[in-house]
Amino acid sequence: MIKKLILVRHGKACGLKPGQSDFDRELTDEARSFLASVDGFMRSFYLLDAHSASHATLWSSPAVRAMQTAQEVDRALGFDHDIVPVDSIWEQDADTFAEQLATTDADCLVVVGHIPMLNEMIERLSGVELSLKPGGMAAIDMDDSGRSGILEWFVQGPVSD
Repeated sequence: MIKKLILVRHGKACGLKPGQSDFDRELTDEARSFLASVDGFMRSFYLLDAHSASHATLWSSPAVRAMQTAQEVDRALGFDHDIVPVDSIWEQDADTFAEQLATTDADCLVVVGHIPMLNEMIERLSGVELSLKPGGMAAIDMDDSGRSGILEWFVQGPVSD
């Protein structure tokens, strides 16, 4: 049963190029560099205890920018996690995603995705209304049902000077 859920919005993405699909948009070079820096995800994931970090399961939207962000999350966690692409995250299918959450056996689940679904899931699970900016994240301590929890911490996202 999932005990801790961390929802992460992907980093800042490049604009659409002619003929490019939204799915294929990449992170900006600046976003990738900053998320990988000490002031990026490493700083944010210091809030996660070592046990949760080492036992985390990493899910991501299969969209390019989300998978690139998930790679930076994995690096910040300091462990070699498999990144599992989950279609319901890209499809913004909150009901299917909620069912997947309730049935996972992950001790700590880190999910990289998109708004508005991530914002909706934070409110649905914890009752707290937040608006994640690129690179922002929220940690929810889940109850035994895997269907609700308490917001433990929230980081608005790495901010560069």
